[in-house]
Amino acid sequence: MRVRDFILIIGGASFLTLIISLSLLLADRFQVRGCGCPKVVSHNFIWLFIVLAILFVSSLLYYLFSLKIEKKEKVITKNMEVLSSILDKDENKFLDLIIKNKGKMEQAELSKKYDKIKTHRILKKLQEKNIIDIKKEGKTNKIILKKELREELVK
Repeated sequence: MRVRDFILIIGGASFLTLIISLSLLLADRFQVRGCGCPKVVSHNFIWLFIVLAILFVSSLLYYLFSLKIEKKEKVITKNMEVLSSILDKDENKFLDLIIKNKGKMEQAELSKKYDKIKTHRILKKLQEKNIIDIKKEGKTNKIILKKELREELVK
């Protein structure tokens, strides 16, 4: 059972308790004595009502937001699959390295793992595909993931 489902169950239980206690309070206020139940509602009913209402609303909001987040994660995963299918093996490796380094990396770091010419060619391909930006900083190049991709992929 996922946390989201557990929170939904807690919210449902608090809603049912809220309805039952509200009906008991109203029955007490209108002097309805049909069931012969003892007086269950205490003097602190307002606090119980507030706590149950907050619990219900917060669990409902958590459930709804978790659905949105799950949907967004599925879209991101699908987009990454499409992006990976467009790129070749080396471009995917470079993209993974850049993502692992929070979307920013120096070209010299990549050149240590691959030779300089191969690194340059792969970075130019990624720049042409509008995936990265290459910014000159003195004698080195700074590789920066595009803003839209960085917002979605770097966590």
